[in-house]
Amino acid sequence: SRSVVFVWVVLIIVAASVDIVRAEDPFSIFPYLDGSIFNNKEAVDSSENMPPYVIDKVAKYMNYFTTSGRSLFQHWLDQSMPYMPLVKEILREEGLPEDLAFLPLIESGFNVNARSRASATGMWQFMASTGASYGLRVNGWIDERRDPVKSTKAAALHLKDLYATFGSWPLALASYNAGSGKIKRTLDNSGSSTFWEIGQSRALAAETKNYIPKFMAAMIIARNPEAFGFTFMEVPAFRYDLLEVPGGMDVHAVAEHSGINYELLHYINPELKGNITPLSQSRYILRLPEGIGTVFIENYTRLLPDERVVFKEYKVIKGDSVSKIAKKFDTTVSSIRKVNKLSKRNKIVKGKTILIPVRLPYSADVVRLLTQPDVFYNMDGLSS
Repeated sequence: SRSVVFVWVVLIIVAASVDIVRAEDPFSIFPYLDGSIFNNKEAVDSSENMPPYVIDKVAKYMNYFTTSGRSLFQHWLDQSMPYMPLVKEILREEGLPEDLAFLPLIESGFNVNARSRASATGMWQFMASTGASYGLRVNGWIDERRDPVKSTKAAALHLKDLYATFGSWPLALASYNAGSGKIKRTLDNSGSSTFWEIGQSRALAAETKNYIPKFMAAMIIARNPEAFGFTFMEVPAFRYDLLEVPGGMDVHAVAEHSGINYELLHYINPELKGNITPLSQSRYILRLPEGIGTVFIENYTRLLPDERVVFKEYKVIKGDSVSKIAKKFDTTVSSIRKVNKLSKRNKIVKGKTILIPVRLPYSADVVRLLTQPDVFYNMDGLSS
């Protein structure tokens, strides 16, 4: 019963303004699950029916996160702060519980550039195939799994589909980790209906067996950070402008004409793999801090024709030379060599694809601001 099920958690001792945590006092974890996705009393896999082995695993992860893994967990919380308002807002829009906002803690530590050994990428750790089924593009120019807005929207839809399939958050979350097919087969082969029944199955990888207890521990601490001696404060949501530019535009030039540093621009557009907007698209939408879009537009309109350039791909043919190509595209040898990192000794080879800077025709709409910017995240410490 609930009255006899206890786990070791933490006692906070305040001394000299420093929180010192010791795992000494036993407390039941159940009060920490009140109002969570694991406390649906109508569900057969509610925390009311949680077996002792799950509680033991939750206790072990809580002990780790509050002792030897304390600095790591604090780092995860720190990384989550700028994104948390965005994630919770998208979850609310999709009618999903906000507890799911803590899932990237154990997936990636909220690192948008995280990449696993299996090539899962982004803070939600999407595989390319799963991401593609939810509209996330991956090519030579962009990886939208690293985009915090698009990947969170995709994750919300994926989690909603998994819950619709299994009708249970423990099973939906296990499927997020292992795949729905694996969980369905394990349930069918064992004649089970809950994660608690299959959570020790040899058919599941150790990572999947530990996934739910690990998430529960992370969720309990993240929902009650001060109680466990952690620092966490959601920062105000950040608003940004949406700037539509041609494909092949130099991102460094966009930053320069916007009056912000390149690191800041890349931080809010982490899906970009290189330093130019995707050549695979005729137009591309960049994010800029709110109000900076008009700065860019004003500065861009003042540029001389020779300064209004984008890059195009060109496949070298027999008889080509850098000077011939420069003449063909009305550009300079030096600019071609610079963008392709070619020294005077380097020769271009037939069949090789190189980048060519070309002038843009004058048009009032060559770059433009789009209306209704979305809510993004805080950028403190990254402004120029």
